Amino acid sequence: MNIQKFLKKKIKKIYKKYGISNDLDPIIRKNIKNNEIDYQVNGIIRFKKITVFSPYNLAIHISNHMRKLNIYKKISVLPPGFINITLKSTWLNKCINNMYYSKNFNISKKTSKNIVIDYSSPNIAKEMHVGHLRSTILGDVTARVMEFLGHNVIRQNHIGDWGTQFGILITQLQLKSYKSYNNIESIYQKAYLKYQNNPVFKKQAQKNVVKLQKKNQNCLKIWNILVKSTIQKNNEVYKKLNVSLTNNDVRGESFYNGMLPDIISDLKKKKIAIYHEGSIIVPLKKFKNRIGQNMGVVIKKSNGAFLYTTTDIACLKYRCNILKAHKIIYYVDKRQTQHLLQIWEIARKAKYVNINTILEHHSFGMILYKNKKPFKTRHGKVIRLLDLLNTGIHRAEKIIKKKNPQMHDSEIKSVAYDIGIGAIKYFDLSKNRKSDYVFDWNQMLSLDGNTAPYIQYAYTRIQSVIKKNQSYNNLYLYPIKIFTPYERTLVLTILQFEETISQLEKHGTPHLMCNYLYDLSGKFSKFYENCSILFVQEIHIKLSRIKLSMLTARIIKKGLYLLGINTVSKM
Repeated sequence: MNIQKFLKKKIKKIYKKYGISNDLDPIIRKNIKNNEIDYQVNGIIRFKKITVFSPYNLAIHISNHMRKLNIYKKISVLPPGFINITLKSTWLNKCINNMYYSKNFNISKKTSKNIVIDYSSPNIAKEMHVGHLRSTILGDVTARVMEFLGHNVIRQNHIGDWGTQFGILITQLQLKSYKSYNNIESIYQKAYLKYQNNPVFKKQAQKNVVKLQKKNQNCLKIWNILVKSTIQKNNEVYKKLNVSLTNNDVRGESFYNGMLPDIISDLKKKKIAIYHEGSIIVPLKKFKNRIGQNMGVVIKKSNGAFLYTTTDIACLKYRCNILKAHKIIYYVDKRQTQHLLQIWEIARKAKYVNINTILEHHSFGMILYKNKKPFKTRHGKVIRLLDLLNTGIHRAEKIIKKKNPQMHDSEIKSVAYDIGIGAIKYFDLSKNRKSDYVFDWNQMLSLDGNTAPYIQYAYTRIQSVIKKNQSYNNLYLYPIKIFTPYERTLVLTILQFEETISQLEKHGTPHLMCNYLYDLSGKFSKFYENCSILFVQEIHIKLSRIKLSMLTARIIKKGLYLLGINTVSKM
């Protein structure tokens, strides 16, 4: 049940009576400052030029029509034109019981669309590092949310398995005999120094890039070994992170290589691309360089090598024409904004993208150390993501051992895994994705405040309450009812679950789900402290409160699942 959506629909019908366009949605906000008010209708001041009424008088007329619907306990109007709404508890009772008995929390399924989500996207021949965390888990949350709402989600792990770095690596590996490619990152670092300082090595590396693009067998053999070994290591990270990416989701840059000559030919034929000093470029009037001149985006170098831009255009065409994407969401950092806008512009000019296909860039900020600089080791090295996750598990293990010395070692390890990984993911997801944030172990593993351990503990506490009252088999005979203000507040918060999911679907902002779960856990604590369950005498009140507790636990579990975080049986 999406109360905001329900109210919008009803109020929109009233707007029509006053000549207000159907395109203008009512602005309905949850009220968080006053317990006596549930929602507020804003924005009526926008209509002062449309109707003969002042915003205040229009709000009065609208509120009079609203009263005809028997769901409101109280409606009041404040100048210059705000409508305050308090819903009837009897109506909330009906909504919460529908939610309790529905497998999907009575959340309406959307018309299924093909949603392509581009996320994680590490480079081959390099280990995943802390910089890959945000793209990986932010994209995964959106994938889970879209699937939950009934969409057909197509995950795309657009790995960097093509380009100059492979020419460098192949050249180095051809020069020396390596027993294994396990330490490939250090091999690349040495080779890159050669590439920068040795003109002969650089020329050979550039030749090997072109050879690889033309499917030279020797180059392909080395490339295949590098790709397979790196994907295998990445899968270890995904498994530990509880991320839903698989090998079937991998679409590397190499996948599009065979399409690039046709892309170049087509763009030239359509007079979108032109020759310029031996290269092929696409002039873009919408984009300016640093000195204010029109930009030309290179799509093929004079030596015959293609660029990332060319690959990304082919990738976009494939997603639209073959995968039939209705929406494509990119989770790449904010430094790629101009690059994405450029390829979108070229693809739209070439009509590779359907006019109705939605393209979104969900950019994100950086993870910082306490000195506000990028998060690295003390020696200035980028932190491996696997090391970060293992550290989180180890720290959680130490805390659990200290708090529960009687717990068995195997149980400690299991719980520590869920708490440690959950803490890292939740700490990141609880921050607005557009913002940088400072990494802090102490905060993320705290049992106080908006953290995963706090939410996980709230869940185990509710489960404990339910277990103490398991002897009742006739729950179905008694509906959930509101008897106190604490129950009413909890019921209203539970009913706002769909509103939160709707915001995630629209904006890709998991921090709203984190805030919601934190608020819900706090509301349950107040309810539990003030409303007896175990000792209340009236059976209908007792069973109502047990069912309310059960529904709260289900919502927390589902909310954490959408964030890719596990619940725990004990803490």
